[in-house]
Amino acid sequence: MTKPSFTKLALTILLVAGSVPYPTRAAEQAFFAGKTMSLYAGMPAGGGVDDEMRVVARHFMKFVPGNPAIVARNMPGAGAVVLANYLRHQAVPDGLTLGMPTRSGFLLSNVVAQSGIKYDLRDFSYIGGAGSNSTTLWLRKPLGIATVDQLKSFKREIVIGALAPRTQSALIPRVLAKYEQWPLKVVHGYPGFNEVLIAIERGEVDGLMTAGQISRPDMVSSGFLIPVVQSSPDVVNVALLSEVVTNPDGRALLDLLLTPSQIGLPLMGPPGIPTDRLEILRQSYRKMTEDSAYRADAERRGIPTDRPVFGPQLQAMIAEKLSALPQNVVDEYLSFLK
Repeated sequence: MTKPSFTKLALTILLVAGSVPYPTRAAEQAFFAGKTMSLYAGMPAGGGVDDEMRVVARHFMKFVPGNPAIVARNMPGAGAVVLANYLRHQAVPDGLTLGMPTRSGFLLSNVVAQSGIKYDLRDFSYIGGAGSNSTTLWLRKPLGIATVDQLKSFKREIVIGALAPRTQSALIPRVLAKYEQWPLKVVHGYPGFNEVLIAIERGEVDGLMTAGQISRPDMVSSGFLIPVVQSSPDVVNVALLSEVVTNPDGRALLDLLLTPSQIGLPLMGPPGIPTDRLEILRQSYRKMTEDSAYRADAERRGIPTDRPVFGPQLQAMIAEKLSALPQNVVDEYLSFLK
């Protein structure tokens, strides 16, 4: 064979090879066809985490090759620790079982060793997250409090309803009470934010601290719930935590506690999902976040869509911000867990 002929044959082989998917990748894409995926929320039905999980469940299947069915489920308990333990030790790592635990309860769970937590945050297969949410303190209108100054001078304790004691909803008000002397008292133990909102309606508690939008938008649109302070400038004429918190120890601790709001609600799977299959899930998530139908559905429910965080970036943020902390910040955090 002459040299030009050999060269032409070699180029032809390369072109043909390049037009055919690698067998492994093709097999991974075909894997999801005809399958059923389970997507778990780590909180009860009716709250913000459950709502966000169900929006993803409705849209994600359209972008996964093979269009598998997705069944939305709930596995609440211990601020999503139950779901995280399940994903780490019991779920099959085949890409068919995914979870959306919660924000702070899960993302802060490895800051210090805690009983019942049997996972390392860095172990999971992260697919993506909705991204930044503003964390906001909401109070009942009958209190007559609309500003931080009015809050600080209030003559009685303001009762804040919260979830598990180590969640953002409980810890941030306690930090503000300790370091800024705000008259806040936390009552924790509510299974979900929907239950906290019911307690606010009944007058059992005065407000709540939560990331993202309220799952009862009517309580906001009617003016019954008033935003008093927020972590990001999402609402005009509402004070920022960074501007009103002056104690340096309090500021450092709040920086840690607010990191979950920067990450958002993560979509994740158990450790060990095959690399090609995990990449397919990550690319499918990225495509979903760019879809107009998904964005419209999410925005109707107050779910952020303009600052998504994707798999590798999410994995890096968790490793860098939540796994190696200055000892003084850890010590301050520990003081709230006693």
